Amino acid sequence: MHSFFKFAFITGLGFLVAAEVAYGQSQAPNYGTDDPGVQQRMQNQESRIDQGVKSGQLTPKEAGKLEAEQAKIRQTEQRMKSDGRLTPKEREKLHNMQDRSSRHIYNQKHDAQTANVGRNGGAAPSSMQDPRIQQRMQNQESRIDQGVKSGELTPKEAEKLEAEQAKIRQTEQRMKSDGNLTPKEREKLHNMQDRASDHIYRQKHDRQKVNTR
Repeated sequence: MHSFFKFAFITGLGFLVAAEVAYGQSQAPNYGTDDPGVQQRMQNQESRIDQGVKSGQLTPKEAGKLEAEQAKIRQTEQRMKSDGRLTPKEREKLHNMQDRSSRHIYNQKHDAQTANVGRNGGAAPSSMQDPRIQQRMQNQESRIDQGVKSGELTPKEAEKLEAEQAKIRQTEQRMKSDGNLTPKEREKLHNMQDRASDHIYRQKHDRQKVNTR
């Protein structure tokens, strides 16, 4: 009889411990990985860099460095999210990184270094429009971004590739500054993107990787 009560006591105690653990887990904060504020800031910084490239406030080299900084932030976020949550401390770190990045973008856009991209005050006429060129630029940017997120591209590699894209965008702006985009100029832009595409492929398939998990 004594053994029976002892067994019952131990069994009951085991249930209480299990229940306590389960309760504790249910009460643990579930931070998740979504943070619209972090994502919005990334989009804002990318837009500011792109505007700086198009206006000539940023040289290709400056744009490349700023994009490399954004790549590092994205990869840091990927690593933080790899355990299925993004804690308040991690969110704070990402915002602090973007604060520094924001200052760097401002400083680079307002320094003495500028790029000549030409000027064209009116709306772009049909002779300046080439949807294929714009689509290729978007495709290359998407490939670079995917490479950063997957870890196939290091921030340094992304820097070089983004600088190349910035140079192509500024070349296009200069070509359009006279109000026309000739067949020869269109061909040159496509040739530049052919080389850029090859560079992206090579960098994504070399041995340099980044651990994003």
